[in-house]
Amino acid sequence: MPLEKYKQKRNFKRTTEPKGKKEKSGDRKLRFVVQRHAASRLHYDFRLEMEGVLKSWAVPKGPSLNPDDKRLAMMVEDHPYAYREFEGTIPEGNYGAGEVEIWDEGTYEAMEKKAGKKEETLLLAGLKSGSLKFELHGRKLKGSFALVQMKTGEKNAWLLIKHKDKYAVTKKYDAEDLTPKRSKVTARVAAKKNTAVKKQPAAPPVTGKKNYDPLLLKEKKLTQYIKPMLATAGEQAFDDEDWLFEIKWDGYRAVAELGKNKKLYSRNGLSFEQKFAPVFEQLSMQSETMVIDGEVVVYNEKGLPDFQALQHYQAGGPNAIAYQVFDLISLHGKDTTSLSLVQRKELLKEALIETDLVRYCDHVQGQGKKFFRALQQNNMEGMIAKRADSIYQPGVRSKDWLKIKHQLTEEVYIVGYTEPRGARNQFGALILAQENKKGKLTYCGHVGTGFDERSIDELFRVLQTLVVTKCPLDETPPTNTPATWVRPQLVCTIKFTHRTRSGIFRHPVFMGLRPDKSTFMTKTRKKQPATKTAVKKTKDRAEDTGTDKMVQVGGHRVKLTNPGKIYWPDEGYTKGDLVAYYNEVYRYILPYLKNRPESLNRFPNGITGDSFYHKDAGDTAPGWVDTVKLYSESTQKDIEYILCNNKATLLYLANLGCIDMNPWNSTVSKIDHPTYLILDLDPSDKNDFDDVIEVANATKEILDKTGADSFCKTSGATGLHVYVPMNNKYTYEQVKDFAHLLAMQVNNLLPDLTTLERSLQKRSKHKIYVDYLQNRKGQTIASAYSVRPKPAAPVSAPLLWKEVEKGLYPEQFTIKTMPGRLAKMGDIFKKVLGKGINLEKCLADMEKL
Repeated sequence: MPLEKYKQKRNFKRTTEPKGKKEKSGDRKLRFVVQRHAASRLHYDFRLEMEGVLKSWAVPKGPSLNPDDKRLAMMVEDHPYAYREFEGTIPEGNYGAGEVEIWDEGTYEAMEKKAGKKEETLLLAGLKSGSLKFELHGRKLKGSFALVQMKTGEKNAWLLIKHKDKYAVTKKYDAEDLTPKRSKVTARVAAKKNTAVKKQPAAPPVTGKKNYDPLLLKEKKLTQYIKPMLATAGEQAFDDEDWLFEIKWDGYRAVAELGKNKKLYSRNGLSFEQKFAPVFEQLSMQSETMVIDGEVVVYNEKGLPDFQALQHYQAGGPNAIAYQVFDLISLHGKDTTSLSLVQRKELLKEALIETDLVRYCDHVQGQGKKFFRALQQNNMEGMIAKRADSIYQPGVRSKDWLKIKHQLTEEVYIVGYTEPRGARNQFGALILAQENKKGKLTYCGHVGTGFDERSIDELFRVLQTLVVTKCPLDETPPTNTPATWVRPQLVCTIKFTHRTRSGIFRHPVFMGLRPDKSTFMTKTRKKQPATKTAVKKTKDRAEDTGTDKMVQVGGHRVKLTNPGKIYWPDEGYTKGDLVAYYNEVYRYILPYLKNRPESLNRFPNGITGDSFYHKDAGDTAPGWVDTVKLYSESTQKDIEYILCNNKATLLYLANLGCIDMNPWNSTVSKIDHPTYLILDLDPSDKNDFDDVIEVANATKEILDKTGADSFCKTSGATGLHVYVPMNNKYTYEQVKDFAHLLAMQVNNLLPDLTTLERSLQKRSKHKIYVDYLQNRKGQTIASAYSVRPKPAAPVSAPLLWKEVEKGLYPEQFTIKTMPGRLAKMGDIFKKVLGKGINLEKCLADMEKL
């Protein structure tokens, strides 16, 4: 990034920042500086001298001496060498306006030296490759570090990582703890904290009712849209440095797709482009192609978000409405959902152009209680607590996001209204209901206050179109005056003081309709298929057998029992979700299961319940399930193994509680000759996943030198599996011997990180076990695309080798994210089943290593 970009952003008549120029280092040591910068947000600027300028990164949380901290570092334009001495004020109205001070400075050098190569040349090569390793000699920062470019499609996103050396620390490291207590930067930061919940400009009064339409009837419903991630209810505010805290906006959740075809729509796909035309118009000012998530809010005369004001919103008044953007779903066509929340928000902050109506929703970290008290003092609805490392899960209600309310509010269905009394001509009160755990509507009270003349007229008009003769509830509730019943198609928000033991709302007040929320009628239609596993083909149909379901799959009847049983308590995922996943990905997983004996690992009560292995399962299976009898040396008897040869069998096994699928390495036609070699990289509790990635790449490096193709997948837990195709040409013994030699080579290459010691008691706690013994007859391992019985429902995910780099983590591949990945990438693992290696040639090449 040349200095021209630096100069274009600055008016040197108004700022004292140096114009600067390139300055060659000559024979002196290269310099680095870290500047603490309180601009619109506090961050640290990390700068390394190279090519006569300062290569620069913005590090939001500051550098760390703890190797466990992987600090996000956003590369920015080059700065002149003279900038390393800059401290002072950048005046308001200028780029980066705020206070700057030097936090640390010193010299630095390349970590690796090569004879005949200039140090700066090596550093520039590392910068170009996306892996820059160096040693710092500063007052605070000492020892070896790395800047690693993230594989997100964004060239400016890097990670600043401390290496393990004598200067590394294991305790929590916060750069703010090492900053001056009295400085202009600190004073500016403190001033901004005191105004964390800043009142918004007052909204102009809304007059007239020409454009008011509570159901947004003029807006279209999109056929394709992204469902946003949802929060679960939290009980009370808390402090935790691993969590971020945001305002809970009292508005309409909205997703914006920005690029060639711009869209703005609600959480259930209702277009907001006409209703909130000024916001949609200002979204056109965005220069980046991205998908963002936020909330449309309207402010009342006190400058606070007001849901009722939003109900009556008309276009007009630049400060009346705002789109508060708090998350990034994709950028430049690259999916960002697998990044952590902190990483997504930093990318969003860089990409989003803030306007009068489009605003970046900031957060506080750690201090949830103090933040919540400030929200209470301003009488705001509450806050959203979000785990800082949480990934974005579209359409999922996750416990990684918690909504903590100051005001008690709920969304309820309108199922009827009572006759009017007194001066009111339309209705007396709305009759309310909520959905219970069994999916049925139950009475929860009625609301007769909170309406104004405009809303009650429009609401009454719409209610007339929904009138039915029969109460939509199983039990007709008592009412003070005669009731008129309506289809449960309207959702509204109420606020209330508390609920009775019988679930009735006390002192409810009508806040407004929620056309952005799914109606009960819509939800009922979505629930009509037999289970979440209902098959798309017309020949695969389902018939109801009470709480269980009998599905017709490929001509076979498969009974699915207790689909609502919770299998993953923290996420709320059910047996039905598991079956639905396998129903969706069966085309991809079956090639790795067909004609292979299955060792069943059953979890009938989910991942927290007791489990058991069930090999001899063929005799109890339906007649249409393929099986094979094989003699077991250990039990000295024949065992009838199930063969998972079709979708019906796959769903049958999932219904048994087989969360993961564990096939043999060989097929029944060549039972003594495995299809592939597997090297299982099994870390200890002391290893992080980056260690496993390093070992996997070392394994590939060795295999590449032997001419052997290799493929990698996550285990679905903490490790990685490296596969080498064999095409059933060699015996188990031959494959195991080659795997043993391979494991030895890996151990020789990384002796401090790996071990071949199988015993946990004898194994070093800091080493990764390179397990080659998986290559024995009868051994099983979780198949590609298999779900694993672990928290978050991870999937054993095939990877491209270019993905096996630092920053990858296995939890990003789950039953919720894998179907989308497969739809986008297809089966990238299929060559494992293809042409095998020439084992003799590979052995000869390995002897040369």
